[in-house]
Amino acid sequence: MRYKQLLHLFLLGIFLLIPSSYAKELTDAHHPVNHTIIHTVDGKSIDVDLIQKGLHFKGLEDKIVLLEFFGHSCPPCRASIPGYNKLQKKYPDDVVVIAIESWGMNKEKLKHYVKERNMVYEVVPTTDAGKVFKFVKELTGWSPNYGVPYLMLFAPGGALSKTLPPQRLNESYVESLIEEIRKKQ
Repeated sequence: MRYKQLLHLFLLGIFLLIPSSYAKELTDAHHPVNHTIIHTVDGKSIDVDLIQKGLHFKGLEDKIVLLEFFGHSCPPCRASIPGYNKLQKKYPDDVVVIAIESWGMNKEKLKHYVKERNMVYEVVPTTDAGKVFKFVKELTGWSPNYGVPYLMLFAPGGALSKTLPPQRLNESYVESLIEEIRKKQ
């Protein structure tokens, strides 16, 4: 009888520990479930962690991150390139633009596309975006099937500040959002 009670207590203890350790894994930003690395066409690597209210971009903690999802042949996406170039040049110390090509253009063609269009910001091919699509879907419900361009603004530290639905970049509006975030810092 004593053996049965000890076995029940042991099993109950295991049952209670497993869910709490699993829950800790899901909230630990550096756990592999919540971590990915993206690779730009220039060969830069950026560690990205899914955090409770956004995305943490390692090494960019003090920056406002504009994360754009675009398609290489999408007319509004192409029309937005000069605006992102201007924003990146205007706020070199405060803003980082990262654009993820969402329609599957291969890395070599995308390198040429970036050079041809003088894109002065970070560009990532779909195949090198890691789990970012999954993270964004968890945060906002968006997926590439819902349309591009899709823009997300992250405040320094990674908190999601604003999302803009598929539309051509409204440069003055995005600049006003950047200024709002800068004032809060």
